[in-house]
Amino acid sequence: MDRRAAFSLLLIFLVVATGTVFAFDREAQRRAIAAEETRLQTELAASECVTTYGTSATVSGESASVVARSLDGWTVRVSHPYWYSTDRLHADGSSESVYVVDVESVQYAGGEPVGPAC
Repeated sequence: MDRRAAFSLLLIFLVVATGTVFAFDREAQRRAIAAEETRLQTELAASECVTTYGTSATVSGESASVVARSLDGWTVRVSHPYWYSTDRLHADGSSESVYVVDVESVQYAGGEPVGPAC
């Protein structure tokens, strides 16, 4: 095989590999955002003083970025909007959390507590 053919094959391989990594990253981000929305709803529903709540966009939108890749999976930093009301106030916020996403699971790795301290 001459050098041009080898170089062309290498470029094709790199384009395919880049597209594959991008597709896996997007799926990890999508799954982490879904997990964060579930976590927000669960925590807000469990708060004794919250009367209404939601996870729709108010002051910010949702975002996710892959910050690391390893044999354990993708580490994804997520920001997700939420709002809630109590008898005394209405608040809008945005969560900041980290998830580890692998082929079979999405694990919460930490972040800020949400909702009021009742």
